[in-house]
Amino acid sequence: MNPSSPASHGRSALGAVLPARRMLTLALATLALGLAAGLVWLWLADPSQWQVSDRGILLTEAASRGQFQVVVMFVLVGLVVSLAAGWGIVQLLPDAGWLVVPVTIVATVLAALIAWRIGVDLGPPSPASVRDVQPGDTLPSRLAVDSVAPFLVWPIFGLLGVIGATWGADRRA
Repeated sequence: MNPSSPASHGRSALGAVLPARRMLTLALATLALGLAAGLVWLWLADPSQWQVSDRGILLTEAASRGQFQVVVMFVLVGLVVSLAAGWGIVQLLPDAGWLVVPVTIVATVLAALIAWRIGVDLGPPSPASVRDVQPGDTLPSRLAVDSVAPFLVWPIFGLLGVIGATWGADRRA
């Protein structure tokens, strides 16, 4: 497109730097990373085990550590995925300059939300919703992330991936 043509005056700086094909690639990669991260979280997480007794469903103190472990695993999966995503975004958008920062933040937050929903939706149901249980049975707790902080790890480490990729590219130049 000729820069002096009338059609080019309506294009934004973002549209000029991030063509549709690269944006589609980024969107599909974000979706794939979120799906894969959710499945890995589901596979690695070891939720609390509720004990069924004559008095109802109980969570022992020892078993309650599983609730914390589920969140830690979400954070660790996010750390790895986000570092890779930040590095990959720099490779995909080498000429985007400062726009890599908000793009990385949005992509990693979306991947975190997708991973969380995958884990919650495909993971075990709430113990209270399980029927036909007998005393002595154990029921896994639902996968849950109950605060915002674990979600913030994803964009923070995504930005660290951007910094690492940018620093590495500068050192090679």
